[in-house]
Amino acid sequence: MVEIIVSVVIEVAKCLAPSIERQFSYVRDYTRNFKNLNNQVEKLEGEIVSMENVVNDAERKGEEIEQNVQNWLASANKATVEGKKFVGDEATENKHSFKGCCPNLKMRRRLSKEAVRQLDAIVKLREDGRFERISHSIIPEDTLLMSNKGCEDFESRMSTLNDILGALRNPDINMLGICGMGGIGKTMLAKEVARKAKNDKLFDLVVFSEVSQSPDIRKIQGEIADKLGLTFREES
Repeated sequence: MVEIIVSVVIEVAKCLAPSIERQFSYVRDYTRNFKNLNNQVEKLEGEIVSMENVVNDAERKGEEIEQNVQNWLASANKATVEGKKFVGDEATENKHSFKGCCPNLKMRRRLSKEAVRQLDAIVKLREDGRFERISHSIIPEDTLLMSNKGCEDFESRMSTLNDILGALRNPDINMLGICGMGGIGKTMLAKEVARKAKNDKLFDLVVFSEVSQSPDIRKIQGEIADKLGLTFREES
């Protein structure tokens, strides 16, 4: 009944000024605005859960979460808490407002306007929640590029290490591979090579990136670009 009356008033308001029509529309669309807000809150909650699962997996791997992802999660969680409380408070208020038969139109306009504001903010948050990269590998140089107990094993493989370092000094060689069965220490050897190359100043900068059996090329490129202070983009 209220919506019908307000619709008639809006038709009259259209003849007066757009701003007046907009104010009355908040009252007319009151129920719809709250329903849309509730739907968007639920969708955002689902996206937060999905993002948190990805973040947890990355953290278990020892990776650092991108700052913009952390900021998004904080903002999204805050928006859902506020949205759910706002929708819940409205339902309680509406129930006690003469059982919904005689609502306060001024209050409805104010609440509906706030619902639209929160709705727009959540829609934008959902749009902003699409990230090219969630995390990046943390490989502190003082961890990867320094000797440790395990490097004592290198004593028996110094000739291999020296051969690799010699190849790195050869300007005609631009790629080297360390091959062997799993678990024999290839990664440790590569780290020692990186440490020696840095200490001996064979290169201006040494970048170390661990690659899995199913490598994420874009992620690896990002890690290398970050270390070099570069940016890259895909050609369309």
